[in-house]
Amino acid sequence: IFVLVAFFASFRIDTSGAFVIGQPWASSKPQRIKEVLTIFAASGPKAEGSRRRPPRNGSSRTVSTSSPDERRRRVRRERKEEVPHDGKLLASQQKPNMGAPRFDLENELTSSTSALRCMTPGLQYGESIGSEESSSQPVFEYMSLDDLVDPRLGFSKKFNNDREFRDNLRSAIRQDIFDTTPFYSNLSEKAASILLLPDSSLEGSWRISTGQDGDIRMKRTTQVLHDAFQTVAADDDDIQIPTGDDLFRAIGRLCGETTASTHFIDIFGVQDRSINHSWHLDAGCSPGNCRTVLWGFPPEDNYNGCGVFSHIVPLSKECLAPEDHNRMEPVLFDGTVPDEYIVRPIYGEGKELLLYRDIDVLHSAPDVAYRTSIMRFM
Repeated sequence: IFVLVAFFASFRIDTSGAFVIGQPWASSKPQRIKEVLTIFAASGPKAEGSRRRPPRNGSSRTVSTSSPDERRRRVRRERKEEVPHDGKLLASQQKPNMGAPRFDLENELTSSTSALRCMTPGLQYGESIGSEESSSQPVFEYMSLDDLVDPRLGFSKKFNNDREFRDNLRSAIRQDIFDTTPFYSNLSEKAASILLLPDSSLEGSWRISTGQDGDIRMKRTTQVLHDAFQTVAADDDDIQIPTGDDLFRAIGRLCGETTASTHFIDIFGVQDRSINHSWHLDAGCSPGNCRTVLWGFPPEDNYNGCGVFSHIVPLSKECLAPEDHNRMEPVLFDGTVPDEYIVRPIYGEGKELLLYRDIDVLHSAPDVAYRTSIMRFM
């Protein structure tokens, strides 16, 4: 401002208001400075009714160039950040809806008022699922970890009331899958370390090849199981501690050893906020009645509630992908399903495993997740 005043003060103002070159600054009069300042005041920001605050702490003021919509979105984000996400509270407020009626997907997709559409063309429908008398029964089932091994070990109880054991077991399974999957052998050390972080999903195959005696694939898993149950087994010679291979073979039998895809993934997913459901079929086929097995890892000891397992929509008819559809690609749907048809399965001791045929249900990550992770075997 001082420089501008000095510059304009070197001009003389005539009676018409025009600027005329005058005397240099050194010979200007105070009155001339006053006149220039008066002109600035009459044509500056205050003349337009705006107000300018002095900069804080001597810093220059930055004028925002964002649009009103951008500012509103920013305010909404800031408001959301002010309220911490409480997955446990939100999950506790959800209704499991275990007796949800079966959803007529075929009729829904052909309705002009439908809020759901299939993104995969050529969807087909098979037989009706169950009888009318059993139409209110779920098309999925629970199993316990005790069903996989000698129940005298107390696998289910140990898994649910010992977080350290759960974390060690999950970490060991992930490391064993990583170490025995050829694709990962070419990764850099940095990429491998990121992939093995507990908040990263990891996939591979659950298949256990028939090898020579003592040739164990799931070595770290075997060690974790031995350390956890050696005291129990020592008290009874008849109790055998399973190896990690034994455990995976038992789960593989539930999937269907001869027709299953053998795909495995440990899913961490979105846990820091609520999300919209994203309905899909993982494959759109269940050859030989093979099944998907979900193994839930709860976030705390003795947990009983929603938020661990995927959410599912029981269907009234089998839903099949086109014959030329790649089995390893999901069948995706866009839109919403009425809440009355959505099952939010409960997790609890004795209900660590959830089984279903892929063609019998739509499924999605939970809109509110409260879990450590979920392992999916197909």
